[in-house]
Amino acid sequence: MEKRFTILRIVGTIYKVVGIIIAVVTLLSALGFCGMSVLGGSAMESVLNNLPGGAGGQGQGLGLLGGVVGGVLFSLAIILSGGIYAVTIYALGEAVYLLIALEENTRRTALLLHSQHEHPEALVPPPQA
Repeated sequence: MEKRFTILRIVGTIYKVVGIIIAVVTLLSALGFCGMSVLGGSAMESVLNNLPGGAGGQGQGLGLLGGVVGGVLFSLAIILSGGIYAVTIYALGEAVYLLIALEENTRRTALLLHSQHEHPEALVPPPQA
């Protein structure tokens, strides 16, 4: 049986590849943001400590969300949102393949029923009890 719907197969593959790319970019972005927030938070603290007038000594830093904790929390939010998006796009590609398989199965069943209708002698009667 010939393969039909070549373009739909290509589209399904593209969706699956894009879903994987989005997942990889999401993980790299989360790691990068986490690293940059840690480095940036500590750099900002040192800048505030070196300000004239002693502003850093008065505890006017970035607070709890300015360093490691903020970076980790925001990185988790990036992973969660990007992960949901990546899985959704990948599932869309799988749905395209599911619909193609459904069509192939329906076509195969229709051909089988049509051939049985044309040649009823090919049908085997049920066994007698």
